[in-house]
Amino acid sequence: MRRTEPTRSRRIVATVRFTRTVTLQWLVASVVAFFGFAYCFGAVASTIHGRSLEPITIPALSTAELAGWSIVALVVVALIVAVHELLHGVAMAAFGGSPEYGLDVSRFLFPYAYAASEGTRYSRGQLLVALLTPVVAITVVGLAASVVVSSPLLPLVLAVNAAGSTGDLWMAAVVSRYPADVRIGPLADEGTDGFAIYATDDRDHSRAGADAVVAFCRGFLGTLTVLVVGGLAVVLLSLAVGSGTVVLGNPDGGWFLLRHERLSTGGAALEVGASLIARLSILGGGIWLLASRLVRAID
Repeated sequence: MRRTEPTRSRRIVATVRFTRTVTLQWLVASVVAFFGFAYCFGAVASTIHGRSLEPITIPALSTAELAGWSIVALVVVALIVAVHELLHGVAMAAFGGSPEYGLDVSRFLFPYAYAASEGTRYSRGQLLVALLTPVVAITVVGLAASVVVSSPLLPLVLAVNAAGSTGDLWMAAVVSRYPADVRIGPLADEGTDGFAIYATDDRDHSRAGADAVVAFCRGFLGTLTVLVVGGLAVVLLSLAVGSGTVVLGNPDGGWFLLRHERLSTGGAALEVGASLIARLSILGGGIWLLASRLVRAID
């Protein structure tokens, strides 16, 4: 079902295509976001129940236990994905769309679920609601449930949903750069993944303030990705050589980044310097913003 357009004709002023590069960026960002969201939701749950999050204890699991938890994780993820996409569809239907649900495979052969409303054009506000409904609704319900449910699995469930919303958040950031009177719909060339921004004139509709926010977020997330991936690589390398112990920075000072230690029980203890990671990520965002402004001024 296509929504009725205003009498003035609209033309495409911008296009967004989901290329292989964009898909790879989403994949990397989702993995990093999972760890970040898991830590944040875990910290919130720990604060609610009056306990300390760190050190984070990772128990040693037998092969049978690992297989059992893997099955549980797959079932939980499937349920989260189903609810997530259903909420997308509910929001689309509320604005006149006819959502269709399905499964597909990305360019990197990773399966994913989707909710789509072919041929429907939405206003900026409508699309933002459709994009953000799952992450907002599930997060709010999950945080409310954490008040009465003291389970370490709940923060992980919320982290899976939030990390799976990386593409939604990215598209919301792109759409937010444009004024409220634009419409967002399918690309003119059928068979291409992405969307187009439609407006009634050819002027530059992107907003400088929104562009600055997007540039800062890119630098922030890029720096965070380097820190998280680097930390994981160091931990895995230490496990490979048999030590399992990593200390980056001073655990008692402001420059503490990471501590990982193997326990006598076979498990491990992990502490994260969240304050330093946040400061460095903010610094990276600021540097990227200044660099983008400098490049634009030179051009």
